[in-house]
Amino acid sequence: MADADASPETPTRSNPSLNTLQEKAIASLATLSYRTGELQDYLNQICKAVLDVLGDGAAAVTLYRNGKKNVIAREPHSPKVGVPLDIHGHLSTFVVNSGEILRVEDALATPQYGKPPAGYCSYLGIPLKLPNGEVVGTLCYFDENTRNYSEDDAQVASLFAERIAIALDNYELYLQLKEHSENLEDLVEQRSRELLAARDELAQKEKLAAIGEFATSLTHEIRNPLATIRLALEYFDRQGDDRASKRAQLASNEVSRLERMLNEVLVYARPANLVTQSVELHTFVDHFLSTHHCLVEPKQQAFNLQTTDEVYVQADPDKLTQILLNLASNACDAAHEKQTIEWLVDQQGDYAVLQVTNQGALIPPEKLATITDAFVSGKPNGTGLGLAIVKSLVDAHHGHLSITSTEQTGTCIQIKFPTPPTI
Repeated sequence: MADADASPETPTRSNPSLNTLQEKAIASLATLSYRTGELQDYLNQICKAVLDVLGDGAAAVTLYRNGKKNVIAREPHSPKVGVPLDIHGHLSTFVVNSGEILRVEDALATPQYGKPPAGYCSYLGIPLKLPNGEVVGTLCYFDENTRNYSEDDAQVASLFAERIAIALDNYELYLQLKEHSENLEDLVEQRSRELLAARDELAQKEKLAAIGEFATSLTHEIRNPLATIRLALEYFDRQGDDRASKRAQLASNEVSRLERMLNEVLVYARPANLVTQSVELHTFVDHFLSTHHCLVEPKQQAFNLQTTDEVYVQADPDKLTQILLNLASNACDAAHEKQTIEWLVDQQGDYAVLQVTNQGALIPPEKLATITDAFVSGKPNGTGLGLAIVKSLVDAHHGHLSITSTEQTGTCIQIKFPTPPTI
């Protein structure tokens, strides 16, 4: 315990007896009640109790963390409460560093211990020791006059300091438990979302498997009669009767449409078993567009491809072709005559971006959320499977598909494929 003598000129306050101090301290401690999470109010109560026992002056609780001093409670209140302060030059810093009680009769005459707050002269500092022995702060008492603090004063103040240290330790445990509980709640919520997503994915796969079996069986049953019908229509078309020929061609076109619908059902229903390889996306898209001019010819439309540097993805070429075919067909159907359909291949961070934009009829906002669902179509004669197939194939490649449709940009379908890591 460190002691500092006062200068002889300064008046000294006398100290009450130990019994009187203990009686006051015990009475004050009996009225204190600490509830978990209400630390500030509890510490303020202790500071008031210290003043009741030791007399008028100032009482404060300091906490030292991360190289800073914080006054976390004070009576009378000070605007410095809660403001991080530099640790140097404070009486409380001496107490924390030494781990001992400090009694300074006249701090102005003994500046080696530190400076008191303005307007105060004497100081009594008690270290706040946690159960593990760590000193984390101080209980401070300041008097405007010089005061020869007795051993009794220090013992009584230590009773309050013990209560503060216990409260600080409990509060720290409370914060740790609260953080752990919040982290646990977040983890449970995350795992629940993952479980629900896995369940939905499994249900979707089971649904697609059932649809696939049914669709495969049904398609084979329908294809054979369609082939017979097509042969008959081709026969009538060759008979030379113009009226019969036109009707045969119309019927043949409907047969072709039914065959395309059957193919789309099969593609959607089959599981996307990928055989991937490294694909340079710009070259791949450019080759696809140059070999599929037939898609833009009916409306005299055009494809325009913009690109930057080479962009590589790990993809299944057959499935990638199916994605491009569905995107191109969808854009050509939506765009008006003589319009240009814009294609973009770009690298954005860890993703390769494929983007298709047309200036045709916009997709209503209420349909954007479901436009990639199976059998949801924005076209009168559509099957509702084109974008659903694209979505399923993009998902199989661990990519992301997004669709926007505004007057400013038109309808834009963007796909992001993860790019393989560079060596």
